[in-house]
Amino acid sequence: MKVKINELQRLMHQILTSRYFTSPEAKDIVEVLLYAEISGKKTQGIIKFLGTEPIQDIKPLYKPKIIKETQSSVFIDGGHNPGMLVAKMATELAITKCSQNGFAIIGANNSYSSTGAIGYYANEIAKHDLIGIVMSGTPKAVAPYGSIDRLIGINPIAFGFPTENDPLVFDIATAAITWYGLVKAKIMGQKLPEGVAVDELGNPTKDPEKAMKGALLTFGENRKMSGLSIVIELFTGALVGAIDSDTDGKWYSGNLFIAIDPNLFIGREKLKKNSTLLINKIKKSRPSSEYEKVIIPGEMALKSRKDAEAKGIVEVDVKVYSEMLLLTKKLEK
Repeated sequence: MKVKINELQRLMHQILTSRYFTSPEAKDIVEVLLYAEISGKKTQGIIKFLGTEPIQDIKPLYKPKIIKETQSSVFIDGGHNPGMLVAKMATELAITKCSQNGFAIIGANNSYSSTGAIGYYANEIAKHDLIGIVMSGTPKAVAPYGSIDRLIGINPIAFGFPTENDPLVFDIATAAITWYGLVKAKIMGQKLPEGVAVDELGNPTKDPEKAMKGALLTFGENRKMSGLSIVIELFTGALVGAIDSDTDGKWYSGNLFIAIDPNLFIGREKLKKNSTLLINKIKKSRPSSEYEKVIIPGEMALKSRKDAEAKGIVEVDVKVYSEMLLLTKKLEK
């Protein structure tokens, strides 16, 4: 169904401010969720209000705080805040530090639940003519290649490159399906695709509920993607100290943000020119017989976002939106 973007913003803001979040905090969270929703990344958008970790139910322990800082690095204690609030803080610090020093690396731990579509943060960095690299750790839901035990997270990684036009953003989860892909399938009464999950005994399953009790598989079911996921696990777990659940039994995640100033090398304008030349070469190349044209990473999400913004309307899942409306009625009582 079609919903006005400003109405969706109002609804999300209302839900978030009804409990634990200030209006500015709600605005920051809504911005990340809306980016995902209008980009077509439905498992990272408004569905975050539903499912296993409803974002409005997260009660922070204290405000995110800096616990270690150098000229080009910051280490953040997330204070049990939603990953989106911690990631917004880390992104802003990465941009500031990198603009001043040419490079920045920001680590964070102790954030609760999803950081959302991490392409959002890579895009924000790239919009400042910097190269952004973002990695996010999650609760352990994925079995490494050859295993049936859930030992690693969904572990997405995103890259943002400035160009002469919009940034090129590549955002991918290393799991075959995201956790909220399972949540969405369960809500919608849908079966999972083949080859994305196993049940508790390691048997392939298309049942989202059985998959939640079992384990997800890495994308492509191959050693290379599993290896990349393990490396991200080291960056977002071992490096920042997010390797065990807390005493309350909940998992508080870690994230890593890197920003690189092209002025350290060829310069910002030359990088943007070179990036644009490469993109144009790829787009003008001959498509294979299976496709009408060649599409670059992030192109479809960008088109979806621009179309939605131009019309002021976004297409949402009817059942998910209906659940949100029911949620607001419950909160009003």
